[in-house]
Amino acid sequence: MQEGERIKGGNFPVKWLKSFVCNCRSIGDNQMVSFSGNHFDAAIVGSGPAGSSAALALAKEGFNVLIVEKASLPRYKTCGGGVVRRARNLLPVNIDRVVKQNCSVAELHLHDTDLHFRAMRHEAIITMTMREDFDLLLLHTARDDGAVVLAECEVLDVTQDRHSVTLTTTQGNISAKFVIAADGVTSIVAKKCGWKENRRVVPALEYEVSVSQEILQRFNIAARFDFGIVPQGYAWIFPKGDHLSVGVLTTRRGSANLNEYIKEYFMITGLTDITRTERHGFMIPLSPRKDSFVKNRVLLVGDAAGFVDPVTAEGITFAIKSGQLAAGALIEGNFDQALVSRIYTSALKKFILPEIRAASILSKLLYDFSSMRTWLFRNYGSRLCEAMVTVVTGERTYHEMLFNPKNYVRLLHQR
Repeated sequence: MQEGERIKGGNFPVKWLKSFVCNCRSIGDNQMVSFSGNHFDAAIVGSGPAGSSAALALAKEGFNVLIVEKASLPRYKTCGGGVVRRARNLLPVNIDRVVKQNCSVAELHLHDTDLHFRAMRHEAIITMTMREDFDLLLLHTARDDGAVVLAECEVLDVTQDRHSVTLTTTQGNISAKFVIAADGVTSIVAKKCGWKENRRVVPALEYEVSVSQEILQRFNIAARFDFGIVPQGYAWIFPKGDHLSVGVLTTRRGSANLNEYIKEYFMITGLTDITRTERHGFMIPLSPRKDSFVKNRVLLVGDAAGFVDPVTAEGITFAIKSGQLAAGALIEGNFDQALVSRIYTSALKKFILPEIRAASILSKLLYDFSSMRTWLFRNYGSRLCEAMVTVVTGERTYHEMLFNPKNYVRLLHQR
């Protein structure tokens, strides 16, 4: 089969198959995949954790699933790469082979009050990965279970009728009973389907940094979070075995000179003797869409829906969960449009939206009222840090932590 040939029964060039198989060699055994025709039970746009989780759940049940990815694979994803334990608990696959480092220690530094806290667990609180490796592993798992992957394919338009959705792409038209939009914060699917931009989107800046062994060892134990550096935001240092991921973000609306803040952060933390840097900027949706998450036969998941933790700005947990919920709705609803919409909306109201609402309240205390944050951490800092760790490890939820009166009684009693 030559580079320009088409797959029998379909209208896609074979180059994407060769590219995908080649790029999977670092992960495991490679199997060529093929399909007949260009109609699928579900077409998933985006190959991140949300898209791959949805594809994996559907493929395991024997459904005909296509993942459409506009980039070549593996594609770089700007992200701290920290997979918190509550996210890892959701995964049906072992990710040890792509782990750069497990952090069972988390540090919190409040520079405007000179307060410092440390929380420890026997198991990892945060697992450090490079997102291109992590995402490709999930995608590889979905492919091995039967999902078809179409890389270097950009969606240009989306049209719907009563029974199907058609994706107009740079590699031809794709038809599916349903489309799951997992194509990130700038989702082209959401735009083409008429969703308005009403999320709260904030900027972040990250550096992948190579440093001397002496500095690397100094930061090589804990996942570090620093407040009081960036207005209404925080900075972080994540150890990645042979280098550090260093970043800053702000929740403040409008412009923010993150370049200056990260330079200041380098100075404050003593990050000198840097031998290599890679700089990446990105946007984070800190609130869900206000209108809906379903339009006819299109479902939004992950960043495309705005499912991100407003406290930590961590999105992998809700990406995985929403992808699984979307797939579950298709399966349980037997691909009936009205029933799928009801099931998915109900599942979001049960498992994701209450958590985001509760986290939004805590986020305002952390980022919008610095004097309140100072008072809380001076009086209850250790307890608050321990409580946050129980959330990111999945031992409890924001909703339970915030709305259970017993927690406040316990906090006052143990002051």
